[in-house]
Amino acid sequence: MSHKIYRISISMAILLFFLVLSMLFLTIGIKVNNNKIILHSYTATKNADYQVLLKENNFYEDQVLASGKNYASKSIDKYLLNFEYDFQSDKIKSINYRYNITAQLMGTVSNNNEQEKEIWTKNYILIEDKENKITQNEFKVKENVDINYDTYNNLAREYENNYDISITSKLKVRFNIYYDIEYENKYIDKGEDYIELDIALTNSVSNVENNYEEVTKKENYATNKNYIYYVISGITATIAVVLIIIYKNKRTPEEVYKSKIKNILKSYSELIVTVSNEPNVENYTVMKINSLEDIIDLAEQNKINIIHYESIKDKQNRFYVFVDKFVYIYQVSI
Repeated sequence: MSHKIYRISISMAILLFFLVLSMLFLTIGIKVNNNKIILHSYTATKNADYQVLLKENNFYEDQVLASGKNYASKSIDKYLLNFEYDFQSDKIKSINYRYNITAQLMGTVSNNNEQEKEIWTKNYILIEDKENKITQNEFKVKENVDINYDTYNNLAREYENNYDISITSKLKVRFNIYYDIEYENKYIDKGEDYIELDIALTNSVSNVENNYEEVTKKENYATNKNYIYYVISGITATIAVVLIIIYKNKRTPEEVYKSKIKNILKSYSELIVTVSNEPNVENYTVMKINSLEDIIDLAEQNKINIIHYESIKDKQNRFYVFVDKFVYIYQVSI
């Protein structure tokens, strides 16, 4: 194996090594990013139910009706609401939580079948803040509240009559909860959640709609160190690119020599004549020229050709210009 082939083989092997290394670290980085590690998580299960307490009447056998139905508005005395909140987590050091129950009387209007727009609201606090702190992984909160239907329904009707506006009214009763969680590794997570029931008002028929997600989940992931793999991948890729540039620009003396001769012959093909026999210079005074530009200028000024002869195969080339009794020689060799 020649020195040139050996050098190329070694260079390509090194280049391939860095390219493979770059791809390896890139793949690891992507894999680490996809395999997220859950540090903390919690799940909150929520439920709201109600019963309807009726006024004295001759139509219903039971004074209390179950949830999930439509009810004659004039028959309703109270809505008996029940909220349950079940919170579960892991690796908890402590939880500070507080909750309350609020209500919002809301009136909306719609024009030309457009989406309803809020026109009036009135806010109430039904149960003031209650606070607690635990050192367990879970807690449960149950709270009941009674809604006097006529109180809110009559106020909504009064608004309609007072301003002569037909509105769609509802009472939005909301269980609100706020908590600060301290995990075992001192990570602090602040959160809030709610359960909401919407009670229809001012219609001949009333019903209740759930307006909440039954389960809330949250997961906190470890900060993946995948960026370090991307950095290493980038560095190795850069090294590979640098090696390509160096390999491209770094040539052996033989390569430099051959490239130089090739460029000279190509650039001055109309001026240079290549011969296979060495020119006879015995009757001439020999003058050595150190610059290619000088011998080119000399030939052009005298309007004569440059004689090219390869004096030593792949090692030495000479360029001759004969002027009167002088011969000017420019030599290129390794």
